[in-house]
Amino acid sequence: MDTTKLLESISKKLGVLIALDLLSMNNKATATDNIKMLDRFGLTPVEIAEILNTTANHVSVTKSIIKKNNKK
Repeated sequence: MDTTKLLESISKKLGVLIALDLLSMNNKATATDNIKMLDRFGLTPVEIAEILNTTANHVSVTKSIIKKNNKK
């Protein structure tokens, strides 16, 4: 693995750790809010689903709804 890819991987993982910490502190956040935040870190629907204990399909559908609502 070259240095650039290694640094990108480390950065992504640090972002996830920060997001998880925020999730644990913010009990009022909705599933949609959590999916938005984790998606911003570049996680795949499968990765987000594992973190939020849901299915990748649920994450994908939620992301589609978010995208649709942002276009309005």
